Amino acid sequence: MSSKHFDIAIIGGSLAARIAAALLAKQGSKVLLLRQSEATASAWLHSSLILEKLLGTLGGRACFVAQKPIQVLSRKARVTLNNDISLDNELCREFGQNGPAVSHWLEKLKFQGMQLEDLFWENGGLPWPSFKAATRFKLLCMRRGIKWAELDACVTKSLEQLPLTATAFVTDLLQGLTLKRTDHLSRAQSAMAWAQAMRPENLKEPDFSDLLSKRFDQFHGLKADLADLECIDSNHSRFSGGRLKDAGQFTAETFLLGDALFIDRFSSGKADALPLPHAVAEQRTSPLTGQLSPLLASRVICGGNAPLRLAIEESGDELYGQILSAGEATEQQLRKQLEPALPFAKYDISNEVKKPVPTSVSALTNQRQQLHGLPLRIGSNLYCADSTLLLPELGASGAALLGWSLAENLASKRKQG
Repeated sequence: MSSKHFDIAIIGGSLAARIAAALLAKQGSKVLLLRQSEATASAWLHSSLILEKLLGTLGGRACFVAQKPIQVLSRKARVTLNNDISLDNELCREFGQNGPAVSHWLEKLKFQGMQLEDLFWENGGLPWPSFKAATRFKLLCMRRGIKWAELDACVTKSLEQLPLTATAFVTDLLQGLTLKRTDHLSRAQSAMAWAQAMRPENLKEPDFSDLLSKRFDQFHGLKADLADLECIDSNHSRFSGGRLKDAGQFTAETFLLGDALFIDRFSSGKADALPLPHAVAEQRTSPLTGQLSPLLASRVICGGNAPLRLAIEESGDELYGQILSAGEATEQQLRKQLEPALPFAKYDISNEVKKPVPTSVSALTNQRQQLHGLPLRIGSNLYCADSTLLLPELGASGAALLGWSLAENLASKRKQG
């Protein structure tokens, strides 16, 4: 190890942690990134104002590709989301005279999502856990006319404003975009997810992950295997460093938890400050080649009781279905919801793959999160950089928002002191 003192030590390679690592290294911080594996972005809905700005900073605009259409196969409607197709026409076709009311509701939701993205950009990220930062954020909200009382409310309350014929469709839409049940979604979360879904570009992998690694290395960040971490040292309420096999002791001013799985490396009590991890099950079908309708899009939201979406992916010469669900659906329920997308296909579903969660975290209760009050700080100098805990409903866009927020505030804090 060329240097044994670091400004930032990051434990875990989540997407938000890797984004923070690349930005902090670029800003001149000495960063140690300890990871077992490096998370990547999936094929779903990965664009936002923050991602656009972030990729401009890192010189990665080539990581964007044109928006891929999404088909929403709801229980009573079929709608295609595509910037080349008029959504107003789609909604009028499905809901007749109620179409304009549905379109107006979604347009207002999109506007609020764009407002929130602009708000967080002007604020320098999510509200930082300090009195000064909280006061500044409140004043910024007042100036912009942001009413958190409405945005923090469960989105099911505002669904009551929709025509009854469209409620199931919008419910399926929001659940598919976020992989959360609407009774666990705030209007703010729904608004940001919808605004990002309607942007004209998506993120391209593995280009984005390769860019993060390249920039981190370019700005002299140091990577090590998390398996080599023997311990993390603390001094009273602060974490001070740790020990790596063969490399010996290191010290660090600030720590980022890059993956909730490793919270117990710090202390058993730190998990109390974290929300329940978002339980998402990822499964794969057997080959679907020759069994798909030519009209089926490569990304499909399948309506029903469980939040569910399907991505058609190519591997070798075969086509497979990647199924993402909220983690509570049985195989029978999955097949029932997938039937409109795969009506004549014969396939098997692989065993579900879930991210393991430490017992101390999984015991916590699942509560709707307030975007303006996320628990970024876990300890005196320990911060959460795992967006699957704090912003799971926003996917890679949430990871970008969290990683950028941490990088901006920690770099500013370092310059001040």
